[in-house]
Amino acid sequence: MKLPFGSKELGKCLINLGFEPQKGIGSSHTKYKLESKKIPVGIRPFIIVIEGRKTYDPHTASSYLRQIRNLGFSTEEIIENL
Repeated sequence: MKLPFGSKELGKCLINLGFEPQKGIGSSHTKYKLESKKIPVGIRPFIIVIEGRKTYDPHTASSYLRQIRNLGFSTEEIIENL
């Protein structure tokens, strides 16, 4: 799946899926933590997003999509919210 998206679209998607942003001071990364859903054992309950990108390169974009799917969201849910 190749969707061109950047940090703004990814942030909105994560918030719509139930993630909560936990921005650090002076950082170019934002941690989005998922607390509203049961997380599979062995999976981190958060995703760290690189901020300030208009579009991510294909490798980074597919990595974000894989991380979201690993947390129990379907591809259709992700596309719907992007």
